[in-house]
Amino acid sequence: MKNKKIVLTVIIVIGLIIAVIVINGMRKNSLANATGRNFSSEIEYNVVKDNISISVSESGNVNPTDKRIIKSEINGTVENIYVTEGDSVEKDQILTSLKSETSSGSQTEINSIKLNIEKSKRELNDLYDSQNELNIYAPVSGVVSGLSIEEENQISTNSNVANIKDTDNSYIEVYFTKDQYDKISISDSASILMTKYFATETGTVIEKDSTPVQMGGGTFGYLVTIKMNNPGGYSVGDLAQITVSNSQGSYQGMNMGEIIEIKEEKVISKINGKIKSVNTENGKYVNKGDIIATIEGEDISLQIAEKQNAIERYNSQIEDLVEGDTVFSPMKGTVLKISVSEEEVVDRTTALMTVADLENMEVIISVDELDIDKIKLDQPANITCDVYPNEKFTGKVTKISMEGTTQSGVTTYDVTIKLDDRKSLMSGMNVDVEILAASKENVLTVPIDAVHRLNGDYVVTVKDPSGNKSDVKVELGLATKNKVEITSGLNEGDVVIYNAAQSSNTQMPGGMNVMVPAGGARPGGNTVIRQEGPRQ
Repeated sequence: MKNKKIVLTVIIVIGLIIAVIVINGMRKNSLANATGRNFSSEIEYNVVKDNISISVSESGNVNPTDKRIIKSEINGTVENIYVTEGDSVEKDQILTSLKSETSSGSQTEINSIKLNIEKSKRELNDLYDSQNELNIYAPVSGVVSGLSIEEENQISTNSNVANIKDTDNSYIEVYFTKDQYDKISISDSASILMTKYFATETGTVIEKDSTPVQMGGGTFGYLVTIKMNNPGGYSVGDLAQITVSNSQGSYQGMNMGEIIEIKEEKVISKINGKIKSVNTENGKYVNKGDIIATIEGEDISLQIAEKQNAIERYNSQIEDLVEGDTVFSPMKGTVLKISVSEEEVVDRTTALMTVADLENMEVIISVDELDIDKIKLDQPANITCDVYPNEKFTGKVTKISMEGTTQSGVTTYDVTIKLDDRKSLMSGMNVDVEILAASKENVLTVPIDAVHRLNGDYVVTVKDPSGNKSDVKVELGLATKNKVEITSGLNEGDVVIYNAAQSSNTQMPGGMNVMVPAGGARPGGNTVIRQEGPRQ
């Protein structure tokens, strides 16, 4: 009986050992089968409409748009300072008075000399008028053509003596909107990007045509002509991107500007008379202001030189007699810095103080070349400052540099943002700028994780009411790091499923990297999480 119990015990122990071995083997096989497979939660997302936006963020310093350093114009000492740092000043307000090193003379003598200067200037202007009427000048630089006069010829007032082709300059015609056209003035500066040559030039507005021209789509354009110095190589018909800038802002043309045929200027006689001499010929290059021809009359060049010398002598006498000099503010603004003290010795190069317009502040940021194409003039910007964490500031893009700066292999472009209201910001403060590059409202969006690549297309996995899953090809719009716009392929209320954990990434439009299942497989997993949009 005792032997039977021992045998039974041995059998039970052996059975337990075999069971343990079998269980361990099954666990190993199970783990082996799971090797390399990602376990993740399956998420159901109900497609809804949402808002989406992309932005470019950089940091910079706040500075006035207009800041001027006021310097001494004489050698002497600072007599009085009438302002302190932080004071608001008006244009032409007295800032300081200086005492000249030369203090001899009297105010009566100075007044007498000033009268002599005014008299000499009037006489000199009369001499200039007389001389100008006798000489026929080239109105522009260029090549002479159509010259039709000879010595001893009689000409009448307003006669067309010759034509000059302006070969030094190119003229570009470009159209602007009515609002832009009204803000553009003759002589405004223009930035010119010659797209064919990847070159940037500068120019000046010389003509405006107020006649509206149909541009298509119910819009009208207004013609502006830009004069550009042509260094050589540009031809009629070449296209250019034009941006005109002035104190009110910067304005980009509605379309590409085009170089037009060389302009010709007429050379006109102002008076009747007999031609005394002709100083050029057809085909010859002349500079603006060169004398084309002279009409007979008295030579007054010597009298003009005498009057000019007299005025210079009078001005020198006044400089020697002045006892002091009063310095006025050149603008309305705020005194930022006073660089001198009373009784301090100064010369003509000494900086006295700095005045700036703090009501008009700007931030210049450096934008990477990969993002610069997203930035456009007049785009809104949100600005924050660590000094005022609860304060929000706004502005807009007013200038985009056409020339980049390269450092350590990275090229950036300066972008200027003008603040709408500086509030408490001070000159030099560090700020963070976010430019809203693009945004859409009430559009279909899905989580970025839900999109993957399949056979070269963007697809999402859709689950129908019966629980069947299928891949649907979609077209994408704006994309952020969290979500992407769906422009076609889905409808509001569709159920999209995807895995919370992904194993590879795919390049999205705009450079966005998106995690998708390895091999483009559909999401799988055991746990189902239901999610309602929108999701940030």
